[in-house]
Amino acid sequence: MKYRMIDEIDKPLSVLTYGSPWAAITDDRKKAFHIYDLAWGAGFRTFDTAHSYGSGEEVLGAWIVDRGHRNEAVILDKGCNPGQSGSDDIFSADTIRSQLEESLRRLRTDHVELYILHRDDPSLPVDGIVEELNKLKTEGKILRFGGSNWTMDRIIAANRYADEHGLTGFTAVSPAYSLAEFIHDPWGGSVALSGEAQQPYRDWLEEKRLPVFNYSALGRSYLSGKFRTDGGKKIEDCIGAAPIAEYDAPVNRARLKRAEQLAQEKGCTVPQICLAWLLHQKMMLFPIITPTSESHIMENAAALDISLTDAEYSVLLNGMD
Repeated sequence: MKYRMIDEIDKPLSVLTYGSPWAAITDDRKKAFHIYDLAWGAGFRTFDTAHSYGSGEEVLGAWIVDRGHRNEAVILDKGCNPGQSGSDDIFSADTIRSQLEESLRRLRTDHVELYILHRDDPSLPVDGIVEELNKLKTEGKILRFGGSNWTMDRIIAANRYADEHGLTGFTAVSPAYSLAEFIHDPWGGSVALSGEAQQPYRDWLEEKRLPVFNYSALGRSYLSGKFRTDGGKKIEDCIGAAPIAEYDAPVNRARLKRAEQLAQEKGCTVPQICLAWLLHQKMMLFPIITPTSESHIMENAAALDISLTDAEYSVLLNGMD
């Protein structure tokens, strides 16, 4: 595993961020603790969870306390999820404060290193949100904050308001991003960095050196190797309906096929190639992944040792000229 330091957090962050396994979300503590132990053993030190992830916060918090890892573990917590299908959240300072305080109780800690707002409501001003996040930061309950499914324009607007009022702005983002281009949004209000239209966003993140904790780093399993373009199984027999809806399109089938070919040439796995593709970029990416078996956890962590050339990076994305 490799690590980076970022301002205001006094411990190293693993370059790969560990997501919330289904066992934690469904409160299968014995299984979840075992999975988290494997991730820790592979060097993961940054852990992603959210107020809306079922029992995810309680299980992660219980594991951290039980194992005595709080001095080393970096917690990325999320809240305030207006607009997503099935969510009743209201975009407000009250929602943020009440959810964060409940999350801290669940996590058994007095603060989280990173607090990320799930979604935005662009019809409402961001002023009060920025002010409330600064209050929570001043109170020591969060060290850095940012947005997940937030557009570049809204993050810039939030940071402009912060600058004009002597406040701290967003210093982290967590959109979807992988080699597979985000094609369809079944959830509502999702933001991804993929595609030509998002090039200005990627350029801005690179320029500002904002940490990017990109979710769906393997296309929500589309790039996990479970489905292969050179295999004999239908995609529906390999992965779930959500990643199929989000990613299955000719452009992504072609990218997956090229990843399969390059993985064979290099003697590694498809997810290792896809993670190496992400980490070849100049953006400060901390890809969020959630492998659950020991072999997959170790394989994914080993992606940090795989180097791509600029030509290989380009071919994976665009094919041969």
